[in-house]
Amino acid sequence: MKTSLTAGLRAMVPALAAAVAAALVGTARAESPPTCRAEVDRLAQTLLARKLPQLCAPCAARLATTLESMYGQGRLPPSLYVSAGAAEWDDPQTRPVMFSGKSLAGVADGDRLAADIDSGYGPRGALRLIYTRANEPIAIATADKQTFIPLAYCVAAPR
Repeated sequence: MKTSLTAGLRAMVPALAAAVAAALVGTARAESPPTCRAEVDRLAQTLLARKLPQLCAPCAARLATTLESMYGQGRLPPSLYVSAGAAEWDDPQTRPVMFSGKSLAGVADGDRLAADIDSGYGPRGALRLIYTRANEPIAIATADKQTFIPLAYCVAAPR
């Protein structure tokens, strides 16, 4: 009897160990932050559900890259943005040729800053990335703040 009980327990150990490992991995996954692409997808779904201005595909990709840079390096990617102070860009419906492919950033917004969320081509987008002066993302908002969706911390996708 004792031998069959011991044999039965030994047979259960691998299954039990696998179950414990799976539970631990599941717990670690549940606690890890979303990728920035997943966070942008969540924002896009929220905007769609609320019938608000949408993120175009290039806008979403640029926003994911921007969040990865802000959370990873503490700065906006210089390849995507031009400083509002350096831009001298008055007409929101046109984009000066020298800023083609770049969006406006560092726009004063009270004690915070705002950056355009657009494709980098054509008129300025309706959505803004609101962030602190320390380059910490806060929310996505419209210029009039009628739409204000807080951002969750996110990480770059594994490469």
